Amino acid sequence: MKIIKKECVFHGTYLRIVNKHFKNGKGQEGIWESIERKNIYNKGAVAVVAITKEKELILERNWRFPLESFVIQLPAGLTDKKGESEEEAARRELLEETGYLAGKLIPVISTPSCSSLIPTIVTHFFAPDVEFSGITMRDTAEKIEILKVPIEEVDDFFLNLPEDTELDLGVLGILRIMENKNLL
Repeated sequence: MKIIKKECVFHGTYLRIVNKHFKNGKGQEGIWESIERKNIYNKGAVAVVAITKEKELILERNWRFPLESFVIQLPAGLTDKKGESEEEAARRELLEETGYLAGKLIPVISTPSCSSLIPTIVTHFFAPDVEFSGITMRDTAEKIEILKVPIEEVDDFFLNLPEDTELDLGVLGILRIMENKNLL
């Protein structure tokens, strides 16, 4: 595949839609529509696998407008502050969304967020032994319920989600990678 032209067809406050004109290996041309964020730096996003001293996984039941439903996710957010490192963004997002402070942060892996739609890469961190500090001000578009799930009950929790709640399967993938790296 070869991108031969990029054309912005919509500019929003935070997003733009870009048509990527391409030529495939057979010489055929086409257009792929993609979405780009306008307010990100570095790779674009961070997520944190946070574990309390009591060996509880911190999850979020987060309202997501595109689905008009709640989604079980890891604490996460954008690297949307100029000059802020990914580690600093991970600490900030964890505190803002959950009220938990991370002492140690261990980089785990970086993965595409939704590779067929956006070019954002999520850098995942492990935060062992997080401590509750208190909830700070959240964004007006955020409706988040903090869930603490004992590590040994995580599988059962994922199989018995609350009503009107979806599961971000990326959570399962990251937990599996962490198990293979002997972090959990």
